[in-house]
Amino acid sequence: MSTSGQIGWEVRRRCVLTTSLTRDGFGARLRATRKRLGMSQAELGGDRYTGSYISHLESGRRAASHDVVEFLAMRLGVTADELGMEPSLPEPIDNLDNTQALEHLLVAERAWYDRDWATAGKLATRAAASALSAGQPERHWQALYVRAQAALAEGDFADAIHFAERLADHQVAATSPTLRAQALSLSATAHRVGDELPMALVHAGQAVELAREAPPIVLADALMCLISAALEAGRPTAATDALCTRLEDVLPHVESAHVRGVVYWALGTAAFKSGNVPKGLELHDLAMELLSPRRDLRMWLRLNRSAANCRLDAGLTDGVREMLEVARGGLSLIGTAFDMFELRLAEAKLTLLEGHPQKAAGMVEDLLADPAVRPAVISNGKGEELLAEIELDLGRPDRARAAFIRAAGLYGKQEQFRRASQCWQRAAELENVTVQNASGLAAAT
Repeated sequence: MSTSGQIGWEVRRRCVLTTSLTRDGFGARLRATRKRLGMSQAELGGDRYTGSYISHLESGRRAASHDVVEFLAMRLGVTADELGMEPSLPEPIDNLDNTQALEHLLVAERAWYDRDWATAGKLATRAAASALSAGQPERHWQALYVRAQAALAEGDFADAIHFAERLADHQVAATSPTLRAQALSLSATAHRVGDELPMALVHAGQAVELAREAPPIVLADALMCLISAALEAGRPTAATDALCTRLEDVLPHVESAHVRGVVYWALGTAAFKSGNVPKGLELHDLAMELLSPRRDLRMWLRLNRSAANCRLDAGLTDGVREMLEVARGGLSLIGTAFDMFELRLAEAKLTLLEGHPQKAAGMVEDLLADPAVRPAVISNGKGEELLAEIELDLGRPDRARAAFIRAAGLYGKQEQFRRASQCWQRAAELENVTVQNASGLAAAT
């Protein structure tokens, strides 16, 4: 749990809460939930509201009534409070008994360390309500931070985005550039892993600007968020190199060995992406030395998976199988659907590089059809793109073209337009090949 997540609660709610709708974050929450389910704006509105009206709600140009929220929640299969129904709290109450809230804190911290993210999130939500009722905005901010972290750890990226954006707009963050920078970094991470790269870049950039005078660990976090988003978005190498140089300058001032390990991980991945494989290998080895599985087991497992994937993308297989076996041994128990998707995709890449394209194709097809990882499958095009490459290796351009088109569509939905464009280009290049093959087959028959 992060330092800002180590919080205590000293209040108990003794008041009756009424429900009202707040507009803060409602549009973004509505849009994220709809996109996660693969619904269009017109589909969400059904026979009651137009797609244009839904667009206005998502952009904040129109406010939603209680009836509208209830209808949209029903269409999305979520509760009304998940779309923005918040408790309207009375004035602060003095002399509140603090025993129950403190118990919530202790259990929440235990749940966090036991990786019971759902329980930690629920208890953080209760703590946030208690802090509001007692008129303690600073503690309310802290509770929301824990709530956002729990959602991110659980793989609920829509929730993580929602709460992180509330943190960034919070009255407490308005008075502290450091707190706002931390909230924006969290939001950027949630947007990036939720495949919403444009907002990830915006929030990470804002975090870096705000963190100029913040403690080194906060600036390092913001820079890593921006580098990760820039790499995924395909920003020019020179731009990411400049960010990496800034991060290297900050590194000597970061006291925590664990955090330095995370920084080496980020820098190593960037080196691989820029084509400097020897530097990437060196930095990932340093990260392996500094990151401790006892400190954060899931992060250490993800490092193994990430380092293996970078080697595979560079055409290397040495040590990769061992890394993936380590990652699978732990992530199969404590990983999210997104972790398992990335892991199985890497295993298919390794199988392809080892000269077994038919087996690799079957692995990817099984992955794409597995309901357990469906949230990851429908939120990015990596699986279809890899399948397309394998089909090309098998000499089946028509099937490769179809997979590239599916990949482009998925990337487009998630606003990863560079990758979508690349897949469309690959599909277009294969069009003539497919037509020629079909003509040849017709002539033969």
